[in-house]
Amino acid sequence: MEIGVPYEQRPVNEYSALKESTLYSWAELSPGSFFMRLGSLCLVTFTVLAAPISAASFSPGKDPLKFVLAAGIGTLLLVSLVVLRIYLGWSYVGDRLLSAVVPYEETGWYDGQMWVKPAEVLARDRLLGSYKVKPVINLLKQTLVGTGALLVGAVALFAFAAPVEEFVHSFNGAPTTASSKPIMRREDLLKLPAEVRQDDDLAAAAAEAANGRPVYCRDRYYRALAGGQYCTSDDLLN
Repeated sequence: MEIGVPYEQRPVNEYSALKESTLYSWAELSPGSFFMRLGSLCLVTFTVLAAPISAASFSPGKDPLKFVLAAGIGTLLLVSLVVLRIYLGWSYVGDRLLSAVVPYEETGWYDGQMWVKPAEVLARDRLLGSYKVKPVINLLKQTLVGTGALLVGAVALFAFAAPVEEFVHSFNGAPTTASSKPIMRREDLLKLPAEVRQDDDLAAAAAEAANGRPVYCRDRYYRALAGGQYCTSDDLLN
């Protein structure tokens, strides 16, 4: 009944090949074991591939949120592609099992033929397709929806990560340079500190360090507050 169809192109043999394949056989595991395999794949991908690539663009210390999201996006993308590849393989074999007429190639693409399954073969193939392949395809569809939703969510979070970080930094950031300056009156700036007035050596050292001009001349904020008194044009240009 199947003599005219090459052995490897018979739907039942294609199904057996999927079951024996290292990657495609994951789908026939129990849901718990299947998701355990995917979790292990996620962990290895994140650690070995995604995290190093993400760290090259976003420092884990300075941009931890972007680093984690970028690595997560890469991991989810790769895992989604793996699941999609498994789904396409099982979907192809499932369609051939359930179909009454299947194409095949005797020696190459140029001599394609159509094979009409006998009633006994069709009943057997549809039994396999309905009870063995369809549950696998449904599991893979649900997995694809889940990984796709996680991927879209991660991309959305990454898109809003920069504005959120800027808002947090602006809200909790350090005050500006002007506001961090202690408030002093103009009269206080023009007076020498009490320690300097009481110690001639200290006063001489302070005057020598400032080239004979008030120390506040070297600070734009204090110089403006004091009105620039006793400061030279060279100080004002600094």
